[in-house]
Amino acid sequence: MAKKMLVDLERCIGCWTCAMACKVCHDLPDDEYRVTVRTNGSGAGIDRPEGVYPNLRMSWQPIYQKTCTWCAERVADGLQPMCEYDCPTEALAFGDDADPESRFSQELARCQAKGCTTFELPVEEDTRAGVVYAQR
Repeated sequence: MAKKMLVDLERCIGCWTCAMACKVCHDLPDDEYRVTVRTNGSGAGIDRPEGVYPNLRMSWQPIYQKTCTWCAERVADGLQPMCEYDCPTEALAFGDDADPESRFSQELARCQAKGCTTFELPVEEDTRAGVVYAQR
């Protein structure tokens, strides 16, 4: 029984709303982020696709820092973490992984039913534990 965040990479559009919602909710200074969004592309910079036209590819991946608390005060009040609440594409789903009725479990089952694989970032990434990514 652990609280986890599912990130559906098929739905993430790289808008940074999760990062900004967290920043505003917690009144973080300009240079502090608990969530950032990684561009998976050429590696040449933010929002630079990989490949050669017309076969270009790019995707985005929210990265949760160890300082993320899953908005513990909001969750204690029965509310969603701000990143999940504000995500315009519903790419994020938070909940108890042992509860089949939690949003996390429901969205994980939906992703798996459509053939997605899941993974977590390796320990070397030094990020928050409990973030599960789903992608086809």
